[in-house]
Amino acid sequence: MRTRARGRAYRLYVLAGLTAVDTLNLADRTLVMLLLQPIKDDLHLNDTQLGLITGIAFGLFYATLGIPFGRWSDRGNRVTITSLAIGLWGLTVMACVFVNNYTQLVMARMAAAVGESGCKPPTYSLIGDYFPAPVARIRAMTLYLSGGPISALLGLVVGGWLNEHYGWRMTFFLMGIPGLMLAAVIKLTIAEPRDCEAPRAHERTLPSPGKVLVVLWQQRAFRHLTLALIALYMMGTGMYPWYGAFLVRSHGMNTAELGLWLGLIFGLSGVVGVLTGGYVASRWFADNERGQMRMTALAVATLVPCSITFLTVREKQHALLALVPMIAVINVFQGPSFTLMQRLVPAEMRATAMSVLLLLMNLVAFGVGPQLVGILSDTLMPVIGVESLRYAMLAMSLLSLWSSYHFWQVGRWISC
Repeated sequence: MRTRARGRAYRLYVLAGLTAVDTLNLADRTLVMLLLQPIKDDLHLNDTQLGLITGIAFGLFYATLGIPFGRWSDRGNRVTITSLAIGLWGLTVMACVFVNNYTQLVMARMAAAVGESGCKPPTYSLIGDYFPAPVARIRAMTLYLSGGPISALLGLVVGGWLNEHYGWRMTFFLMGIPGLMLAAVIKLTIAEPRDCEAPRAHERTLPSPGKVLVVLWQQRAFRHLTLALIALYMMGTGMYPWYGAFLVRSHGMNTAELGLWLGLIFGLSGVVGVLTGGYVASRWFADNERGQMRMTALAVATLVPCSITFLTVREKQHALLALVPMIAVINVFQGPSFTLMQRLVPAEMRATAMSVLLLLMNLVAFGVGPQLVGILSDTLMPVIGVESLRYAMLAMSLLSLWSSYHFWQVGRWISC
């Protein structure tokens, strides 16, 4: 395996494997969104507590542990790291079958964050090595990032059906099993490109985390890209866990119905959004990164009218229909943004740079977003009752304007 010539078919196989890792390691976030209301009812929780388990309890561990995983990925065997991380993720998600109170639920989310934090840095770095050409890289990165929407389709449709038949605890248990299987497949069938270098060539001296931060901070384009992603992820992760609860409370949907419709919308619309962003960037703006970022800025700005429409229409069918373009648009940024980030940093800093970005995004986005929506909802509850969640989410959606501004600034400072 280590000496096999890496032709196009093999590289596509690797891309499929890495995309599968990204898909699975995001699936439990989708499950949490779907099962938030059943968990609340079963464990007798309030929205502030729900915001904690979807926010800081997960985000703090996910963000801080990403740095050592990123450093390890820039130096060590990324295939081994990926295999260990996705296997650990599977075990921790399966452990939710033993949760019987709020404290145990918080601990389970923290444990899941440990496994997830080790998946993104090595897989992201491997994409750069297997697809070094600029156009091939943006297409590969786009397909890799489609794992997010695919995880929504898998988690919501399958998770909704499992919850209706077996309950939320067993749903988590069954969804974790593929993680263990994928860990073995990755380890046994994917080669680490560094093993084909000269002996010990990959045991390079890594720049210190401080030097990485200095290199990143000195680039205005990277600074604005970081702020754009923080704002967009804060808006997206702030609203994401609450879609299911909102549709249950305001439109009376059950989890089986919710899983089917949200799975189709988040999955299919999300994939369309990711692929559209990658296609437009590689086809119309292949040599124009400034154009890619300005296209992204305009797309992100349209999230405000999309969100307002989704959150204010009164009929369930209209709300679901309004969600279709919203989910497509919110995924357009992924291919152009993360491909640009690979170009802006040296290869030996690639995984660490991703970890730093994930640290900032998750401490703010995961740490503040869902929690803030929960607090706003509880604060508004005495005034407007069950509709409080609607207006808390509406306030959160306005952050997309801040994100759009910074994407536009990336286009201003990027070196074409």
